[in-house]
Amino acid sequence: MKKIWNLMLVALVMLGAAACTEKDANVDANEKAGFSFYAEVADATRATIEKDGEVWNTVWEEDDKLYVTAGETSYEFLCADVESGKFTCSADGVESLVGQSVTITTDGKHHSLQGKKALYTTATVESFGPDANIKLEALTSFFRYTFNGEGEVKLTLSAAAFRNEAGEAVNEVVISGNGEQFVAFWPTGEEVTLTYAIDGVTAKQKAHTFAAGMVYNLGTFSKTTDYGIVGSFQTPTTWDVANPVKMRHVEADWNWVVAENVELYLSDEIKIVKGNSWDVSFGAKDAVLVAEEGTEYTLTNNDGKNIRPTKNGKFNIYFNEVSHAFKLECVEEYVDLKVTITINNKANWSPLYIVLKDGNTLLTAADGDLVTDNKYVIGGEFIGKSLTCKFISGDKATEEMTIAINKDGASITLEETIIKLKVQLNTANAKQWWGDTMKIHAWGTGTSFDTSWPGNTMTSEGNYTWSIIVPSELVGKTINFLVHNGNGWQSKDSKVTISAEGNLVTGSSIGIN
Repeated sequence: MKKIWNLMLVALVMLGAAACTEKDANVDANEKAGFSFYAEVADATRATIEKDGEVWNTVWEEDDKLYVTAGETSYEFLCADVESGKFTCSADGVESLVGQSVTITTDGKHHSLQGKKALYTTATVESFGPDANIKLEALTSFFRYTFNGEGEVKLTLSAAAFRNEAGEAVNEVVISGNGEQFVAFWPTGEEVTLTYAIDGVTAKQKAHTFAAGMVYNLGTFSKTTDYGIVGSFQTPTTWDVANPVKMRHVEADWNWVVAENVELYLSDEIKIVKGNSWDVSFGAKDAVLVAEEGTEYTLTNNDGKNIRPTKNGKFNIYFNEVSHAFKLECVEEYVDLKVTITINNKANWSPLYIVLKDGNTLLTAADGDLVTDNKYVIGGEFIGKSLTCKFISGDKATEEMTIAINKDGASITLEETIIKLKVQLNTANAKQWWGDTMKIHAWGTGTSFDTSWPGNTMTSEGNYTWSIIVPSELVGKTINFLVHNGNGWQSKDSKVTISAEGNLVTGSSIGIN
């Protein structure tokens, strides 16, 4: 069978179109007075294939069968000579076919799901005999694919074009087993949709008008991928490793998997996991990766760091199972996105002005922009950033505060009395290795002070001291928090009871290593 499969694969040759004529004026005789006819493939449909030093140019194989039927009587002819295409039958009474109207076919009733034996060809001859010109016409074609792995492959056509074991037309066929497969079907001559699925997960869908006598190569399939995307973008639960966004194989190269149309914002971070657990996860090698669109990065499964996009929008996220390469493709950028900073104006200042800065860059007028209905709108490009702001009303002004902007904007409370939580490093090695930044991650307070990881940036006050504004409703309450420098150094989980005068905690109090 290897010869014919290679022939069909390389040439996509139309099987059939065979001229069947007698070699001699008289039929070949044998001991039982049977006879033979010859099926010769026309040069126009013939393909020559050279492989491993051998040349093959015949479509016939030993013991191939053709059936000659007159009325309800059918005789089986075996291919007795591959090179000449000689088909012979020695059954009693076969001579009765001469001169009759016959149908010549391959085995259409009992064809398998695999291989050339599934090809169904037919020819009708009004007067069968040595002088008859016979053309075998292929009515079926093949889908060819190679499956690597274990599982079931299901092929579905929008029109009934497969046959079940009873010979009935059906829409789908399920094949188990791996390796090279040839699946026969009966083209309808109209455009139909082909879908294939692996273990119930759709891998590809394509609309096409299929012709008879052809081999259609679907490519190499792999078992359905168990890779997925997790991250802060997931709802209602972030970093939900038990329910990642599933990835599927890429049609053009099955080493790649993809999750399509994933909505990500500049504040979001993601990782790739395998098997719905953290046992195998992939992230950036050295630090949080801000991934440029279209650039390939190599990920690691050894304590990988999170990955962030450079745009707000919908993305196709690609991962190579073999090389561990990763890339993002933005399919819809949220160009005109706006988000709102909402002010809980407990001080009842009016009119209220806000002064916003991104680092040292002013985003508002130097004396502030007017706040309307305690809301201020900024562009989506600031999502994922920590901005500094202060409020002004008449001769009153607050100190600078830090606010983290996410896809929902931000909320900040304006108090008449400013309450600060300060953290100061007072150990030698902490001062040596900590660096210049401090972020605080707080949880379980039930207020706007709660953060998602990595938390809010604190304001440097010099002398290894950082501060952040605390809502007044936390006075008297004990909160959970940790602080870190965003680059590997962090405190232990800590607690502090907020006082009306504010708090100062030192390195020894919060367990900084």
